[in-house]
Amino acid sequence: MKRALYVLLAMSLAVVVYWLVAPRQTTVSDQAPDFDSFVAALMEEGAIPGMAIAVVKDREIVHLRGYGFADVSSRTPMTPDTPMNIASISKPILGIVLLQLYDKGLLDLDADINPLLPFSVKNPHASGEPISIRQLATHTSGIADYYDTADYQPGADSPTKLNDYLRGLLSPEGARYADGAHYLDAKPGTLREYSNPGAGVAGAVAEAAGGAPLAALAKANVFEPLGMANSSWLIDDYPAGKLATRYEVSQCLPYTDVCASSVEPKLNFLIGKLFRPTEADRGLSAYPQFGNPNYPDGGVNSSARDLALLAQSLLAQGKTGSGALLSRASFEEMLKLQLPPDIDDRQRFFWRDRDGLTGHSGSDKGVYTSFYFDPEEGDAIIVLMNRTPDLKTEDAMASVLKRARTDFWDN
Repeated sequence: MKRALYVLLAMSLAVVVYWLVAPRQTTVSDQAPDFDSFVAALMEEGAIPGMAIAVVKDREIVHLRGYGFADVSSRTPMTPDTPMNIASISKPILGIVLLQLYDKGLLDLDADINPLLPFSVKNPHASGEPISIRQLATHTSGIADYYDTADYQPGADSPTKLNDYLRGLLSPEGARYADGAHYLDAKPGTLREYSNPGAGVAGAVAEAAGGAPLAALAKANVFEPLGMANSSWLIDDYPAGKLATRYEVSQCLPYTDVCASSVEPKLNFLIGKLFRPTEADRGLSAYPQFGNPNYPDGGVNSSARDLALLAQSLLAQGKTGSGALLSRASFEEMLKLQLPPDIDDRQRFFWRDRDGLTGHSGSDKGVYTSFYFDPEEGDAIIVLMNRTPDLKTEDAMASVLKRARTDFWDN
């Protein structure tokens, strides 16, 4: 018994000594005197390869800068014009396209979507009640969330047709239908649950109503009118090396081979929280660009400058150089709260409220993004990172948003 106790004490002492002598990443960002030095320190602390930030105040761009690298191996700097995948910020852009089709009389926001689709979308757990565009745009359609990165196409746009992908999940004849496993046990309009396939279905409806691919509809009616020259839904629209490289970060216990990344979230959290590995104990792994067969949910590539132009338009009620993105009625529809408070009190038409702002965030393999604005004050913040999010970068994103508000909005 005493021997076991001595062994336990010795092991405990060894752990304490290891914890005391292991090198740690210093945390100095909270003491940085200005915004640029704050971002540089935060990137080192969080192992963030590159970041692009745009800040709008009173509808004018007051800060627009890239930090770090779009590609580490070639030392290509991240700039405000570097395009990268913005993940789920794509969804409210899809929402703009849908409302444009509504303005043209090509869509009814509250009608059954099935007459427009070449496959059936009916919830077998809800007596097949019809699903509407509004329900898709507010995540109340009853379609469950699902995505599998194994479906992604490395280095190119997905060869799988959107309709074929969605049919496989949501129609009884689909290979992955699994007796309606991708539907919730809830009637449409009664429960909000975030749904990437729901956004895919909304994109399929947009393509059917608009008679063109979503990429073409967005290019002609959103990106070109706003001068968003580095924005597209298609990887093929960019020459090799143009898009920011997407990175995964692993961190290791000093002096050991024990490492973890966002793929092992619990171990990754413990290593980062308890030991704060320095740069010498962290590693970067590059991902390829990915083509997602369900591209409406997160396929847009854009830059900080382009998204600042979108923010300025939204803060000016959708104005473009030659007109407006939407009618006044549709613009108000987009930004109004859509659901009864007992279902959700923050959901707009794909946009969602957070910390007193309206916007959307995005995350996927090798990217972490944020786009939030205050329509009343005319302010906006856009942050793009080319790194898979984990708890460390989630803290970093929150810190950037907080510091940007303090340095640019409150002064």
